[in-house]
Amino acid sequence: MVIVYYGKGAKEFKFLEPFLLGDELNNVLFTASKLLASRGKDVPVQLLANLDFKLTNGTNEFNDKFLVLHTLVPVEKYEQIRVELEKVKHSEDYIKFEEPYHAIVQVMDELGYFVRFIVFEADKTIAPDNWRSHFNNSTTNNQAVFNFNDSAKISFQDLNFRSKTEIKIYEALLKKGLLVMPLPVMVMGVNKKYREPDFVVCYQGKIGILEIHGEQYHLPETAAKEHERRREFTKLGVNLYEIFDARRCWQDPDSVVDDFIQAFSQVR
Repeated sequence: MVIVYYGKGAKEFKFLEPFLLGDELNNVLFTASKLLASRGKDVPVQLLANLDFKLTNGTNEFNDKFLVLHTLVPVEKYEQIRVELEKVKHSEDYIKFEEPYHAIVQVMDELGYFVRFIVFEADKTIAPDNWRSHFNNSTTNNQAVFNFNDSAKISFQDLNFRSKTEIKIYEALLKKGLLVMPLPVMVMGVNKKYREPDFVVCYQGKIGILEIHGEQYHLPETAAKEHERRREFTKLGVNLYEIFDARRCWQDPDSVVDDFIQAFSQVR
C-alpha cells in the first residue's frame, strides 16, 4: 500500500472492521465533497468523486483508535502515485503533494470523523488464462500503458488504441499525410513526469497535441487542470494543444482534423 497522508503518531497501523458502509458512507463523502467544492478545492473533490473510498477503523501497537480512508486503484495508477511520492517525500514539494489529502482530512474532521491515514492499495485483478504468454512475448514500446482490466484496448494496424473513436481520428490524420504518433508515452523534462496524449502530430515543422475528451478514459477536466496540462506541454516546446469532444470526433472526424490543422496556422 501507499500512504499518501498520515497524521501524528506511529506510521504503522492495521485495519479493523469497516466504520461506515453503503448509503451512510456515501452521504458523508458527498457532504465532504460539497464543503470542499464550496471552498474551491477542486482536486480533493475529484479524488472523492472518482475513487471508491472506504472508511475503516484502524489501530496500532499503542492501541490508538482512528479511521483509515482507503481505496483500490489499478496497478498502473498505484505505481504512478508511489513514484511521485518517492520523488517528493524528502523535499519541499511534499507539502504540495499532500495538500489535497490534507484538505480531505480537515473536512472529515469537521464532520466528526477522525481520519489519520489516507491509503492507496493496488487492485489485485483477476488474471486472464494467457497472462504468462503476455509477459513472455511482450516487447518494449512507447505506446500508452494498458492493464488487463482495460477491455477497451483495441489493436489496429499493429498499434494500440483505447477506443474506436481514436481510430477514426487516427485514420483522418493519416489521410492528410501527417506524421502521427498515437498514444505515445512522453517524459516531461528532468522531473520525469509521464504524460500520454492521444495524438502527437508534426505539421510544417511544428508539434501539436490532439486530445479527445468525453469518453471513459478521458473524462472532462476542470478548466484549471486543462490549462495546467496545456502549459506543461507548451513550456517544453509543443506548439499546439487542442481538445475536441468525443462525440464530434466519432461523428465527423474529418472536420475535427481540419480544425486541428487550421489551428496550426495561428501558431507563430
